[in-house]
Amino acid sequence: MKIAIPLDSDKESIFKRTGQAPYFGIYEDGKLNSIIENGHGKEGHDHHEHSEDHEAHTQHHRKDIAGLAECEWIIVQLVGEHMQEALQSFNIKIKKVRQKDGINANELVANFIAQKEQE
Repeated sequence: MKIAIPLDSDKESIFKRTGQAPYFGIYEDGKLNSIIENGHGKEGHDHHEHSEDHEAHTQHHRKDIAGLAECEWIIVQLVGEHMQEALQSFNIKIKKVRQKDGINANELVANFIAQKEQE
């Protein structure tokens, strides 16, 4: 199972706002496989620019996260409407968590996998 985590600049801590995360960690079988830059951080876009064009804003997020297309899940603390739609367009399931669910990405992934195995 491939899982994405929005990462802060230390590449270990979860970044609270998914769409603005500098990086995404890609975990496969519970281990960190790769770290990719969030396209939003490189090219970015003005959120006010698309305030009246919902689909254009969502499309920008789709482009930003194209590197996550093969992930089955993303574990997040907060995800905005446009980012959520972009993730769902790639059939990525969203698991919302709180800080208490893990102090870093490795712990969150381990806890998530343990929970899935119990289901």
